[in-house]
Amino acid sequence: MVGYTLAPEASLTRIAAEIGAALDWLAAQGPGHGIRGPLVLSGWSAGGLLAALQLGHPAVAAGLAISGVYDLAPIRETYLDAKLGLTDAEIETLSPLRLPVCPKPLCIAYGTAELPALIHDARNLHALRAAAHAPGPLLPVAGADHFSVLDALRRPDGILVRAAHALLGG
Repeated sequence: MVGYTLAPEASLTRIAAEIGAALDWLAAQGPGHGIRGPLVLSGWSAGGLLAALQLGHPAVAAGLAISGVYDLAPIRETYLDAKLGLTDAEIETLSPLRLPVCPKPLCIAYGTAELPALIHDARNLHALRAAAHAPGPLLPVAGADHFSVLDALRRPDGILVRAAHALLGG
């Protein structure tokens, strides 16, 4: 589990860079700590955005983005922007829906009882990736909301655990 500095102590640009630095460390130092093999980068909520953003990192084989926001522009109209203070440049460079598609596998999961904006972003990111022939399923988690969707990751037989295994070809 990689942590990062929370907003407003850090900008979203810095937060994304912290994830990149953690992946650099894992690539260089992970084997010495028993961390070997392909990495599936997974994140939920803001972590879903960060997983999608860092999919192109050389240490990452595939990603599992859960309940993320993939276009940051609408956040400017919410209370969240008071903490994030998004700049125009951050909206353009940190919104996966505004970036070139990374060809690595990415499973995009969301709960069917999520906020409509989260469902919309998940479907749009999957459509963008599908149009670019990038692999990875769109995975609706039946009946799950923004918080209960993680139940599917806690159970060894949960749909999100199975999705992560599938990304590794298992």
